[in-house]
Amino acid sequence: MMENWPPTEGKTMEQTSAPMFVLSTDGELHGVDTEGNRELVRRIYACVQACEGISTDELEMGVIAEMKRLLGQVVPLLQNRSAAAEREAA
Repeated sequence: MMENWPPTEGKTMEQTSAPMFVLSTDGELHGVDTEGNRELVRRIYACVQACEGISTDELEMGVIAEMKRLLGQVVPLLQNRSAAAEREAA
């Protein structure tokens, strides 16, 4: 999926806009301390926490996108059902 990420091939470190840092297993940022890198570390941490229990293979196959798609279909149905039940109760 992201085999060309980051887009750095043929570029020097100075020419790339790709983040340049290392995130330790303790969540410490080592490298260029910029607002953008800190925000990316925050996003990585949130993603790792949110994906706990989902295998890397499943992630690579698009399980998150599939869950979002299914929820987009199911949530409106549940909302309609709930609203109908509230109308009947009134």
